[in-house]
Amino acid sequence: MKKIAGKTILWLLGWKAEARMPDVPKCIVVGHPHTSTWDFPLFIFTLWALGINMRWIGKQSLFDGPMGGLYRALGGLPVDRSGGKNTVQAVADLFAQHEELIFGLAPAGTRSYSPHWKSGFYHMALAANVPLVLGSIDFGRRTGCLLQTVHLTGNMTEDMDTIRAVYQDVKGRNPEQETPIRLAEEAAPEE
Repeated sequence: MKKIAGKTILWLLGWKAEARMPDVPKCIVVGHPHTSTWDFPLFIFTLWALGINMRWIGKQSLFDGPMGGLYRALGGLPVDRSGGKNTVQAVADLFAQHEELIFGLAPAGTRSYSPHWKSGFYHMALAANVPLVLGSIDFGRRTGCLLQTVHLTGNMTEDMDTIRAVYQDVKGRNPEQETPIRLAEEAAPEE
């Protein structure tokens, strides 16, 4: 039912969804660019249209309160950071606890301009030994896409060069607000 609803809503908006989820049971889906409040609903409709059940994380205390059941029903997974665990290790633990897990996030972390992406997605994928699936809401083509699967090597600059190449033609709604595909930990890419 969601698949039909997703395709129908995208069609009514003049959008389409492309690609299929790669045949991997566990991955982190990266969403880029993130420049508009439209990105989230369009991405949700894209996931529905493609039949993808993606999850997201939140701190444990969100799930302990009265809204916890709703958050879980909406795909939320609580992250236990007790005992000195950081978020990267907590996410790696979540991947270890599940036979199948598709986790999504936007590494820009904001719809406004920022000088670089947050690097948590990269460290989470390495720690959990899962690939990245590069997704986008491309306003230039009016298409929600899953573009490519990237298996990280641990060489941050090379891995980020691969990611930059995949996203080079993708257009956000507000390009002036787009966060460059660069991590603070890596050397500035050659322009």
